[in-house]
Amino acid sequence: MCMFIKKILHRFGAWISYVLVVMAIFVCFLFFQFPINFARVKGRKNIPRKGNNILFVANHDTMFDSFFIGICAFFFRVIFYPSEPFVNFADQKNYFTTWYVKCLLKMLRTEPVARRDQAMLMKRYVQLLKKRNLLIFYQGTRSKDLTLIKDGPAFAIRNAKPTPIVVPVFHEGMDRIFSRGGPKTHGIWRWLPRSLFRRPTIVFGKPIDFTDLLTIDDSRKATDAINTRIVREIQLLKEFLSTTNAVS
Repeated sequence: MCMFIKKILHRFGAWISYVLVVMAIFVCFLFFQFPINFARVKGRKNIPRKGNNILFVANHDTMFDSFFIGICAFFFRVIFYPSEPFVNFADQKNYFTTWYVKCLLKMLRTEPVARRDQAMLMKRYVQLLKKRNLLIFYQGTRSKDLTLIKDGPAFAIRNAKPTPIVVPVFHEGMDRIFSRGGPKTHGIWRWLPRSLFRRPTIVFGKPIDFTDLLTIDDSRKATDAINTRIVREIQLLKEFLSTTNAVS
């Protein structure tokens, strides 16, 4: 009887999560793409259509980047393929401030993480990729420095089985809509837009091939090589956007 009730509750929770994700996607579309702001999306065709083992690595500018990336990657498809939207992590102290926000974020596939518990976090990356897609902000913090990178993505790439499909993501313009936010900012104003009718831009690159780097035996050298390749691909996406924006 208890197992039956647990199954019912699990299915009910999954249904509620699906409804909330679809609602969030539509709200984000109205805010980010039309009619409140006018996002430009490039490279969406580079995203494989599957519900697990895709690792998105992206730069990080504001507290709302995961929502922006999610809507640009999965709008409309989420209705018919609810397993595709990624799981992402958020700082426990910064986001999970009340029980109802905690429940809402978990339903929206956001998991809390303590910044200091990096070992646990990297193991969690590997576990999640078996069942879900995953978004990692490779810099580990909000920063304009694209060369800054933590070892989390490389750990997931080296240890997840099978090796995940890694999609690089670069976006810009979100900081013109929202402040950067962070643990040292307080009050409702950090959650509100400071500007509207902007054109943030995002580009999804082709999956990165790490085959040659996965044969390196030395763990540190392999991690450094993977990190270098990720940073290079993100920088190339930035250059691509700069070129296309200049032409248009």
